[in-house]
Amino acid sequence: MRIRSARDIVERLRTNWRGYIREYRVFLILTVLAALADGASTVYFMLRAGADAEGHPAVRLVSAVFGPILGPIVGKLCQFIVVVGLTVYLRRCAAYIFVAVIVLYTWAAWYNVWGCELYYPRLLDWLDHLL
Repeated sequence: MRIRSARDIVERLRTNWRGYIREYRVFLILTVLAALADGASTVYFMLRAGADAEGHPAVRLVSAVFGPILGPIVGKLCQFIVVVGLTVYLRRCAAYIFVAVIVLYTWAAWYNVWGCELYYPRLLDWLDHLL
């Protein structure tokens, strides 16, 4: 399908929305749970290290504006809206997108709480040896 105008995008979203929640409810629930874990762990991380330590540039910017608690919440909500919009628009690829997002959000939640202590010091050691 070629996009000729914004009307084509709206029509595709409207068409693909029918039955979307019923078909992808398990993926949506898992995405919400992973997003909640990532958002909560980002708040925890930012309260300890500050917004400047955030790796995602959009979340870092939103957190600089809204603070270390509201910023990650607003950032994660925006990310979730984009994921839903993208999976509605690209409905045939939605399962693949959901799996990737769920894995990344879950990994990010783990990293924010425990992984940064494990990866970061070793990464610096490896970079010292390489450089």
